[in-house]
Amino acid sequence: MTVQPFERLRYLARWGSDEDGALVAESADCLAGFDDDPAGLVVACRRLLHHHPDVGALWWLCSRVLCAPEPAEAAIAASRLLHADNTPARIAAALPFPHDRPVAVLGWPDITAEALTTRPDLDVIAIRRRGPADRLLAARLRRTEATVRIVSDVELAPIEPTHLLVEVAAISPAGAALVPAGSTAVIDGLGSQAELWLVVPVGRLLPDRLFVAMQRALEGTRAGSAKTTTTVGFDDPHDQPHDALEAIGLGRVARVAGPTGLVTIDALARRLDCPTAPELLHTAG
Repeated sequence: MTVQPFERLRYLARWGSDEDGALVAESADCLAGFDDDPAGLVVACRRLLHHHPDVGALWWLCSRVLCAPEPAEAAIAASRLLHADNTPARIAAALPFPHDRPVAVLGWPDITAEALTTRPDLDVIAIRRRGPADRLLAARLRRTEATVRIVSDVELAPIEPTHLLVEVAAISPAGAALVPAGSTAVIDGLGSQAELWLVVPVGRLLPDRLFVAMQRALEGTRAGSAKTTTTVGFDDPHDQPHDALEAIGLGRVARVAGPTGLVTIDALARRLDCPTAPELLHTAG
C-alpha cells in the first residue's frame, strides 16, 4: 500500500527517537513526494520544523529543497550528502596518534561517537549533564562497543583532557553556534586547559538569517512545547528525544572539525552550502 506524503508527514511530526540522522533521512524522502505540490511542500517543511526546531540539519534540508528548481532532486541530493559525510573519518585522523592523555566529548553525539569508536587507542571521557540528558547519555553508551568513561563537569578538570569535542546542532559563520545545554559551564571549567573543537558535520552550517530563524523557533517552544531549550524533568529519557540547546560564541574555539578536516572559524563561510529560504524565516515554534 502506498503511503501518501502527508501521512508520512504526520508520522515524522511524532518522531520520538533520539536519532536525528534517521529523522532527516526520512524527511528528505518524504519531501521528495511533494515535488508537484509547491504549496504542500512549504506546509510540510514548516510542519517538520515546528515539531523539530532543534534539528539543524532539518533546517538545512528544508531550505535547500525549497530553494531548488527541482525539489525532489534536491531532497535526494541532500540525503546523499548526509550519508556520505566524511566528518567521522576526518576527526579520527586529526586526533593525535599515539596519544596517552584523555580526550573529552560532551555527551555522546552520533557523528563524534562514530569517529571515536574507530580510535580504540584513545582514552575517551564522556561528560554527562544533569537531568534527562544524563539518562540519554547512558542509553546511547549502552548501544556502543566503545570503552568510555563517564564523568561530570566537576570531575573533568582534574583529569586534564587535551581536547574537548562539542558537536553543534547548528552554527552560523557570523559567530554563534547552538550546542547542548551545559556546554558553557564545561568550557569555562576547563579554561585553556583543553583545546576546544566544534564538530560541524554536513547539514549543520546555516546562513545567518536561517540560523536566527532557528533560534527564534526554539525560543517559541519555551512556553509549553515538549521540546524546550531549558532542561525539564521526564520519567523516561525518550520522552525528550532531543537535547536542550544553548547558544555560544566562537571566540574560544581552536578548530572546527568537519567533512574537510580541521579548519579555522574563518573558513566556515567558504563551506556554506545552504541557501536561505524566505518561507522559513518566520517559522513559529
